[in-house]
Amino acid sequence: MRRLLDTCIVYDWMMDKLTHKPTIQLIEQSGAFVSAVSVWEMAIKHVLGKMPLPSRNIADDIKAQGFAWLNVTPYHAQEILKLAQHHKDPLTAG
Repeated sequence: MRRLLDTCIVYDWMMDKLTHKPTIQLIEQSGAFVSAVSVWEMAIKHVLGKMPLPSRNIADDIKAQGFAWLNVTPYHAQEILKLAQHHKDPLTAG
């Protein structure tokens, strides 16, 4: 079963910094989805100087890794209203 990768996992994968062997094996064996939201988040953080990127072609870089795209709809986005509030800014931890 393919899983949706969190932006942090996608970023670490692209930067060759993912070291958790079971996660690497699971992704390699099952494949994974990446959301356009991850590209958006990485682009914003890069522009703010918080996230260096291997290139400015984030979507092409992700596609080259063999990940499948998960299309996000407005209906997916509104589901956030059902989640517990863990932090105030969805683009920062804390």
